[in-house]
Amino acid sequence: MKHPRRSLWGAGGALALLLLGVAAGEWAGWPFLRAPLQGAIARATEVPVLLEGRFRTRLLWRPQLSVEHLKIGAPTGMGVPHLADARGVDLAWRWGDILAWRRGAPLRLERLRAAKLDAHLVRSADGRSSWQLGSAAIPRSAEEPPLASLPRLGWLQVEQGLIMVDDAPLQARLRVDIRGGEGHEGQSAPSGTPSGYQATVTGQWRALPLDLQVRAGAALPLLQDSDSDSADLPLRVKGSAGAARIDFDGRAGALLGERRLQGALRFSGPSLAQVGTPLALTLPQTPPFELQGQIGLAEGVWQLHAQRLVVGRSQLSGDFRFDPRTHPSSLSGRLLGPRLVLADLAPAVGMPSGAPPPAAGRVLPQRRFDLPSLGAMDADLQVAIDELDFGSASLAPLRQLRTHLLLQRGVLRLDDLQATVAGGRFAGHSSLDATGQPARWAVDLRFDTVDIAGWIGGLRAPAGQAQAPSPRQGAALKRQRDQARAGGNQAVRSYLTGALTGSMLATGRGRSTAEILATLDGQARLALRDGTLSHLVTEAIGLDLAQGLGVLVRGDQPLPLHCARLDLGIRDGIVQPRVAVIDSADSTILITGQVNLRDETLAKRPIRLSDVKELHESALSAMPEGLRLLVP
Repeated sequence: MKHPRRSLWGAGGALALLLLGVAAGEWAGWPFLRAPLQGAIARATEVPVLLEGRFRTRLLWRPQLSVEHLKIGAPTGMGVPHLADARGVDLAWRWGDILAWRRGAPLRLERLRAAKLDAHLVRSADGRSSWQLGSAAIPRSAEEPPLASLPRLGWLQVEQGLIMVDDAPLQARLRVDIRGGEGHEGQSAPSGTPSGYQATVTGQWRALPLDLQVRAGAALPLLQDSDSDSADLPLRVKGSAGAARIDFDGRAGALLGERRLQGALRFSGPSLAQVGTPLALTLPQTPPFELQGQIGLAEGVWQLHAQRLVVGRSQLSGDFRFDPRTHPSSLSGRLLGPRLVLADLAPAVGMPSGAPPPAAGRVLPQRRFDLPSLGAMDADLQVAIDELDFGSASLAPLRQLRTHLLLQRGVLRLDDLQATVAGGRFAGHSSLDATGQPARWAVDLRFDTVDIAGWIGGLRAPAGQAQAPSPRQGAALKRQRDQARAGGNQAVRSYLTGALTGSMLATGRGRSTAEILATLDGQARLALRDGTLSHLVTEAIGLDLAQGLGVLVRGDQPLPLHCARLDLGIRDGIVQPRVAVIDSADSTILITGQVNLRDETLAKRPIRLSDVKELHESALSAMPEGLRLLVP
């Protein structure tokens, strides 16, 4: 009986000594465990680990580690001096989270505080990263490189931090200077700890230089991959992205992984093209722009509700969806707005914005289109513009412009093109195929009952300038035409009036407007009904100086037109009339000659037929039967 009792007392004494030793170790902070713990962490992470200076740890109840200097190396081949080098570190964890991490789950830490932190987050093109440690760094298969998440943190405070990011898949090279503190996953930061983070972000993302000031509710949106279960956190971003200025106020999930973003955006810059190029967006060269709206990002797809988009003098809005995951990337949505000024898109069609025409007698735009960019993105946009302003008082704006813009594999199309102007309608479609050498352009345009004097302001006589009705007032334009056709002693309001109907079908080849027009093939047909022609212009066309002077003395009057018809053939940039006739009560005029779009020259020979019966009859016999019936 004595031996078992002695054994029991011995076991109890040993247990008491063990408990006393553990209690003493917990109280003292286990100073002798520095080297074993350093080795254990190094074996678990498979990278060098250094614990230096003041050291204290607790292993029971609420395990934690306090160390003056903690340095964690990076996996071999990452090309950085370390993953993290921290001073004044206070680290807390739960053993259950450590066991889960050893089984492959993301590492979760209860608390991390650092007076100073220097971290290098690097991810190579094959998916290997400097934060993939231990078993997490082993690829599941050769085709599926690991993308392990950064550690989840219950609470984080960094009094002064420097984070260098080099992420090849995201094409990001960033320097993040950060300070602040946070609570996460239902935890509150200790009393006196700053709430949220302030950071300065410099560097580049997809070749876009960044210089941003950031306020975030937590560091995780800046530092870790996606965590779909975590709540989005407040985020404010101000600064410059390339040549543009940005101001974002909203919430974010994860900025360096499967990012989530939602909030108000103000964006401005010198040109849409300068912003779009680094983002693989095919946008035109424009004057300075300013955008206000709501932006969102979820599952890799961007959504933009543009409440106000001002580009030069244009005022637009719209809803857009941009998906960079496709190859090529794709843009879809609606472009709306009360006003689009063509001059704001002048560089996109080869014209210098705000500059005079080219010198040396050339007026057609010579600047080449940026055709390779058309293959960088697909687009599917519904366009609805209330007013397309040509930027000239001589040409009335198009109203209610509607079209379907399609950009697919380098082919740009404008389908279902419709617009109204001066009581009439335009309709048709156009395309630019940038896949060929040279590029091919085609247009099929029809217009019906367009009041020519209401559309072309340059036709109005000085006396009629102030009286010109609005191009929207189709009934007023028709009354004015009818009054002019009544004849009598009345002043000329417009040198030429009438309802214009016609069509144009043409193709061309080249990389600029001038090249396309120089190779133009096709035809154009124009007819003017219920029109008038100024008596003075009639005599000027017929080169009758004596009668012209008489008109100036008596006063100009409108002459009703019996018919006016232009049937043009276009071949290799040469425009030549097949039929070109203007017949009024005073004269019948047949216009011959040609327009050479290659060298921009004009050769015209108007012939007065009213006193030349034989030539008149031969011209009439050459006309189509339908037109011949209209000519007296």
